[in-house]
Amino acid sequence: MNAKLKAEARRKIILDGYVNNEPLKDIAAKIGCSLASLKVSASKLGCTRTPKEAAAFRRGFRVPEEKRRDYYQLMIAGQYKAHECARILGLLTMQLPGPE
Repeated sequence: MNAKLKAEARRKIILDGYVNNEPLKDIAAKIGCSLASLKVSASKLGCTRTPKEAAAFRRGFRVPEEKRRDYYQLMIAGQYKAHECARILGLLTMQLPGPE
């Protein structure tokens, strides 16, 4: 019975972490497993992030569909970094702290 409770608690932590967009490393630390094990468990639960969601999470902002073409054109042809493109397109409203 105790093992079942642990499994249910683990499932709840994984699902809540994905819903709240927590970093995967933090979720793995909470349940005491490796990142790979967390990804496998999340996949079995059906709560993995799509490639678009994962990219938006890494960037820290979401690119709307109507600006996606302009964003990628700036990235490729303009050779800008992701946050520079976002600033140009008005997706970021404040300056993020970082090395200048």
